Amino acid sequence: MTEARINECHRAVTKFLVKGLHPFATVDASAFREMIKTLNPKYYAPNRESLTNHLIPAWYGVEKSNLITELKHVTHAAITADGWTSFSQDHYLTVTLHYVREGQSKEKVLQTRAVYKAQTGIAVAEEIEGILEEFRVKEKVVAATVDNAANMDVAVKTKYHQVYMFCAHT
Repeated sequence: MTEARINECHRAVTKFLVKGLHPFATVDASAFREMIKTLNPKYYAPNRESLTNHLIPAWYGVEKSNLITELKHVTHAAITADGWTSFSQDHYLTVTLHYVREGQSKEKVLQTRAVYKAQTGIAVAEEIEGILEEFRVKEKVVAATVDNAANMDVAVKTKYHQVYMFCAHT
């Protein structure tokens, strides 16, 4: 197989995992390897380590770059921000951007980020602000929806004075 064909197959495997929300360990499963070997005996699928350290980060970089390019054309957007805790008591923040592009309503999860600081309103506001700046949309946000936690209320009200509408959900 040519290197170009191997890379094309690696991208297809990565797309299958990412878009299908499959666990990375899928590529190490014997049934998956058997299927790949049946489809193309000359192709060796990447292992979990290669996915984790090379293919998924490369995929993310391309997707993020494409999204930032698309968002250059957006003038107004809304966010939803949700703080949540995993079963192992780790804290996370997810920020989703909602916007209209070429007459179509769109939503993109910008990031789910582990939050290691105290969960104060100011700390959450800084996390949200960092995500919005990373995607170059901070100044475009005109509405926000957050959960009804007091820290989320403080986060939006203290940092986003340009937000015209603020909603909380339960």
